[in-house]
Amino acid sequence: MDLLKNLNNNQKEAVLHTEGPLLILAGAGSGKTRVITHRIAHLINDKNVKPYNIFAVTFTNKAAEEMKNRVMSIVGPAGNSVFIKTFHSAAVYILRRFGEHIGLSSNFTIYDSKDQEDVIKRILISMKIDHKKIKPSTIASKISEIKDKEGYLEGMDLSHFVPDYFAFDFMEVFEKYEEGLKNNNAMDFNDLLIKTVHLLRRSETALSDMQYMWRYFMIDEYQDTNYSQYLIAKYLASHSKNICVVGDDDQSIYSWRGADIRNILNFEKDYERARIITLEENYRSTKGILDAAHAVIQNNSQRKNKNIIAFRGDGEHVKWCQANNEYGEADFVANTILSLKNRENLSNRDFAVFYRTNAQSRIFEDVMRREGLPYRIIGGQKFYDRKEIKDIIAYLKFLTNNSDTVSLFRIVNTPVRGIGNATQDKVTELARSMGINEWKVIDDELITGRIPKGLYDFKQIINSLQKEMKNIPAGLKLSEFVKSITDKSGYRKSLNEDNSLESNARIDNIDEFINSIYEYEQMNPDATPEQFIQDISLYTSEQNPEEEHKDNCITLMTIHNAKGLEFPVVFLTGMEENTFPHKLCVDSEDALEEERRLCYVGITRAMDQIYLTSTEIRRSFAGIDYKQPSRFISEIPAELIDVKHQQSTHHIPERSESYNSFGYGKSSFSTGTGYNLKRASELNVNKKSAVSESRPSQSQTDSSSTFEVNERVMHPKFGTGRVVKIEGTGDNVKLTISFGITKKVFMEKYTPLEKLN
Repeated sequence: MDLLKNLNNNQKEAVLHTEGPLLILAGAGSGKTRVITHRIAHLINDKNVKPYNIFAVTFTNKAAEEMKNRVMSIVGPAGNSVFIKTFHSAAVYILRRFGEHIGLSSNFTIYDSKDQEDVIKRILISMKIDHKKIKPSTIASKISEIKDKEGYLEGMDLSHFVPDYFAFDFMEVFEKYEEGLKNNNAMDFNDLLIKTVHLLRRSETALSDMQYMWRYFMIDEYQDTNYSQYLIAKYLASHSKNICVVGDDDQSIYSWRGADIRNILNFEKDYERARIITLEENYRSTKGILDAAHAVIQNNSQRKNKNIIAFRGDGEHVKWCQANNEYGEADFVANTILSLKNRENLSNRDFAVFYRTNAQSRIFEDVMRREGLPYRIIGGQKFYDRKEIKDIIAYLKFLTNNSDTVSLFRIVNTPVRGIGNATQDKVTELARSMGINEWKVIDDELITGRIPKGLYDFKQIINSLQKEMKNIPAGLKLSEFVKSITDKSGYRKSLNEDNSLESNARIDNIDEFINSIYEYEQMNPDATPEQFIQDISLYTSEQNPEEEHKDNCITLMTIHNAKGLEFPVVFLTGMEENTFPHKLCVDSEDALEEERRLCYVGITRAMDQIYLTSTEIRRSFAGIDYKQPSRFISEIPAELIDVKHQQSTHHIPERSESYNSFGYGKSSFSTGTGYNLKRASELNVNKKSAVSESRPSQSQTDSSSTFEVNERVMHPKFGTGRVVKIEGTGDNVKLTISFGITKKVFMEKYTPLEKLN
């Protein structure tokens, strides 16, 4: 078999370069796995290297299995002897075989996250700390975060790593946790890497044995390595120097998991006379897509320059649509998919919709359902299936029906109130014996003996919320009431105290759920909790089209989950400042550069077409948020981008208009004819002003406005003001109002203003 057949020149060079340190900069879609497997095959077939002398690691079991199979398909059964594993699997192998050199038993147990939490729970109980209020999972997450730090491995003072918001001595818990693992002859996943580094540092004999066994080293996805993984590779290859690392600094997007981009950027400093080979030909995307991605990523300072060439030719320009609101954005995506399916004979599986955070999926799911487009969520659950959404819905269900025992037992100890299974069983037994429902047992305090205080607290919460619920809809909005549920129940406070990536994502999802209720009540002004529960139950019980088309679905996912995948058509949505780049990243240069790399990853997933979408406003129960296009859009030259502008794609229908039981009707989403598509270069405008060409003149006064310039108005929040400018048309009429020393701009359609005489 000719190993070099069908390889380009740079790929051949990378395969043939076997001696000494080598950095393969593998841009997106450049065939890096092919190069790695052919390089291993070349070592075995042409260089007579024993398969068991080759050490290769990657980051997932799936990737390791694929690499092993591809090697075996080339060299035959001998390929099974090549050491191809994940970093953690390699660490387990090393510690079980050589760990005795530093006093480790070979029969150690590996603790997963549940085991860690059990250890921490016992520690908290021994310290008389309520483990039901302080989640062991939260402490486990913080311990793992500290162990990932370079300073921890180097024995530095940990005090500046320790969180200061716990009402107990965190370091005492940490030390007891470490002692517990040692006594149990156990290691967590961090320990596997850390102990391996200790072994390589402290035992020359073990290190020498490993270096004799493994002579050639290959590290895949090197940009994603953390400090421990970097050291393991460095120690193992320190004798032969035959280390080949493969990766792309422009795709380093996991710093929050400990990945350190410096590892790939400083490779030449770590290894003298290192060779660098760039895989420049991209076999996935067309030139238009790659040029736009390069225009964005070159604004980063922490990167190595690359000249990526599109193998597939020019292709189409990147397209950007700025819709007037979030439903216009989702409607544009759905209509474009329907149009391309008909016009270009594409299948559902050819489309992917990316977003920065999981909470953004809700509106896209709603519109996909409405259009009968089957979809699947990758790396997460469908919006209404997420735990926090089901929890809040369960509160609503129980508040409207105190006989709903299923909902009662879902929420009685959510968030944790110390109401365990034993207490819940007592409630059930007493209810059955007395012929009453479980809530009456709780409300009338019929349980005797020792009763958890949390049960009384729960009763008070429910009674308070039911009293509040009586004011709907006359004096209280449904969305305000649901927000009150999240506050009074302690649900939001519990998530805030957890303060983890997962809990913050759950808060975003809850806020997005409240947004959906806000939209629902605009179309149903007299909506009651009972009506909403009825409609949401009917809506979520509808058969998902995915069930009938499991292998042919549109893919919805966060951009982080999209890495390594490819699709003919990609929609990169929410391209606005503080959405993407994310609001938590705009004040840090390092974080902003990672956001830009994330944008690069999103764009380069597209094979044939990429659509960028943004909105002028995003509405929520908290008000209207006026959005600015993402800086990443302005970094794409005007000649590389086609501009689409979505005018008034969604409005809140009057009660007389037709809409389904959950408020999402066809009339709410009509897009009319065309999108005012023009090429930026034809407009002869620069990249920042391209969209304004398709907007109404800023000086235009719309006679359809119910207000006039200089008219005095009352705003419920800002008080008395005067209209100083009216601009826009239709649903996009904007009012500039002066409130003395400040001016505010409002969308007239969504702003409750009162005229003053």
